[in-house]
Amino acid sequence: MTRPHGREQVRTAVLDATSALVAERGPGGFSVRDVAARAGVNHALVHRHFGTKADVLEQMLAADGEAIVAAVLDAGLPTAGRAAPDEVERLLELLAARPSYWRTLVHAVLDHPESALPGTASTTDLFSGLWRGTDSGDADPERAVDTAVAGATVLGWLIFGRFMAESTEVAPDDLRQAVAEQVASVLGTR
Repeated sequence: MTRPHGREQVRTAVLDATSALVAERGPGGFSVRDVAARAGVNHALVHRHFGTKADVLEQMLAADGEAIVAAVLDAGLPTAGRAAPDEVERLLELLAARPSYWRTLVHAVLDHPESALPGTASTTDLFSGLWRGTDSGDADPERAVDTAVAGATVLGWLIFGRFMAESTEVAPDDLRQAVAEQVASVLGTR
């Protein structure tokens, strides 16, 4: 393995290593030394470029959140107004492609609830504005409730979907499709 050189290579290697370790062990299951070893850098470089383990996780969340939002936009999926079940299902597939992000986000929000405030993460803004009446927002409080229910349903599926499918012996694809239909139904009610 070639060791990363320069700030950007080190940053990329550390963020990739952190994401892989979160996926394998969860956010609490590794140290900065583990990240450094996986990234192929000295642990002092991790501290110099990022700071603490919490800082590394925060920057991983930010980078992954930006990538998720970019992927949603690049896929041409609707982020405002109503969404058809097949569009919601495509969104679910796209979001599920980054399981370590959602796992880390859950821990971040549980440990620091202020991290869920609008403007603190790309995906927080995505979910808080997802499927509102227009791209510029919608002042209708009932529509905001629909958006919150849709977001909570999607996040619940991202975190517990596999567990629920296995424990109820439902095919994962059937569960994803049912979640997509439910979200589309909630969003189409007003």
